[in-house]
Amino acid sequence: MNDYFQARGVNPQMYKNTKLPAYFKEVIESLPSQSKVLDFGCGFGQNLLALKEKNFDFSGGG
Repeated sequence: MNDYFQARGVNPQMYKNTKLPAYFKEVIESLPSQSKVLDFGCGFGQNLLALKEKNFDFSGGG
């Protein structure tokens, strides 16, 4: 478990199979492969995991 989750007392496995909102799926499916994406206010990173799986060049913060 990394420091981020450990400091918050959260198990990251809890978020591994979280379903993405329909609007987010539509957005990432409409983007060209390897698009650059900024997820600001990325919470626990569920969206970033989906971006990684689709091979986007992404950053998260906030």
